[in-house]
Amino acid sequence: MSASRTVIGTYQALMLWYLVALLYLYPYGVSMGEEASLRFPDIFAVLAVFMGLAAALQKGRIAVDKTLLAVIGAFVALELFAPFVGAVGYRRPADVASSVRMAMLWMPMIFLALLAPSWRALRFERNVAQILTVTLWLNFGYALLQIATTVGALPGTILLTTWLEPWAVDKNYNLIQGLRPAGFFANSTALSVFGIVCLCFFFARFVAGNARQDLLRSLLSVGVIVLSTSRTAYATAALILMAGWWLLSTGRKTVIAILLAAGVGIVLLVVEQTVGVQEAFYRFQRLAESGVLEDASFGKRVNQSWPAAIEAARDYRFGTLIQAPRALPVIDSGYLNYYLQGKWPFVVVLAAMLAGLWFLGLRAFFGPVSRRLGVMTLFLAIFLTAALVVSNPLRSPLMIFFIVYALWRLQIERQCTLFAVRPQDSRLQPPRPVARRTREATSPASGSASG
Repeated sequence: MSASRTVIGTYQALMLWYLVALLYLYPYGVSMGEEASLRFPDIFAVLAVFMGLAAALQKGRIAVDKTLLAVIGAFVALELFAPFVGAVGYRRPADVASSVRMAMLWMPMIFLALLAPSWRALRFERNVAQILTVTLWLNFGYALLQIATTVGALPGTILLTTWLEPWAVDKNYNLIQGLRPAGFFANSTALSVFGIVCLCFFFARFVAGNARQDLLRSLLSVGVIVLSTSRTAYATAALILMAGWWLLSTGRKTVIAILLAAGVGIVLLVVEQTVGVQEAFYRFQRLAESGVLEDASFGKRVNQSWPAAIEAARDYRFGTLIQAPRALPVIDSGYLNYYLQGKWPFVVVLAAMLAGLWFLGLRAFFGPVSRRLGVMTLFLAIFLTAALVVSNPLRSPLMIFFIVYALWRLQIERQCTLFAVRPQDSRLQPPRPVARRTREATSPASGSASG
């Protein structure tokens, strides 16, 4: 048992380093051809997969989380095995690389959820919160530096990521797009996903425990989202804040309203004094003037990109079976991507996964207080449902990490409900075996005889 605890502790430490690598080094690596590359975080992912397999074999059996399996099991199975079918059916052995990539994205956290007992999620959560807090501050400050270099207020030599550009293997690598910063990520869209993940994580903690530091971290997450100027992130962040709003007391609602209003006012004042509100948020003005379907970004998708992809997909009877953008024209819609990859079966499985997240999230939303941290699954479902229209966050390793984490975290909340223990209580320890007394020892006859 002590050896098993040591292995699980080592695995958790490995996953924390994997998270750090995802936050700072995911866009960088070594190219291995036109279709494949080895990213720096892949080193931790491969170690985690082999260590997870070895631990599972040594343990003999693992306790399968039925909730985790029901929500993401079918979707992950298709992501892992569909490329193998394509490699045989379409006679493209290189398609197997797509399955390997999906295994490195999904399996590290899945092994943690299957091998580690649920009570370990508490300690893991504290470490994750510390890592996200530091990364939030660094990305917020670094994004401001990127904007300052763009407008000429500071020299571009101060940006540390310029030294890593020769190692960039991400096809969408773009540190500055107009005035849209990317922080330490590949582009502004990835920065907005990071901001949303942090908002889901910290705002759910605030809703559950009313800790002031979680509120401040939630507001800092909103600040990072504001700097990304992602319209999808703006809309979903507003929905997430509105959903959590209803679970707060009247006093907390007032405090949040004042802080948000003050923060927005300060941001607008700073933007106006530096680059100008109209120039910084021109994408929103353009959308308001032209409408959604006529917008230069969304309208081009509807009228050009998506019809061209659907037309090209007719050559694939059962879908591409690998990530659709690798075989077809550029696709930036998650829903369309999965339809082209596996046609309607893939769409049905995707819809089932989203429905599962919505169900668990709403059950926590309307359930007892001890399950309030489960609203993180609701927040993630809100973002995924909206963002999959114009992007594919389900291919973001950071989003995958926290989807699995949220489902794993639900186990401890179910136990907390049974034992009436607050989910934030760090004193919660693993259950200890209790010696059973035999029927003879507890019976009156045996008691009188022994007396």
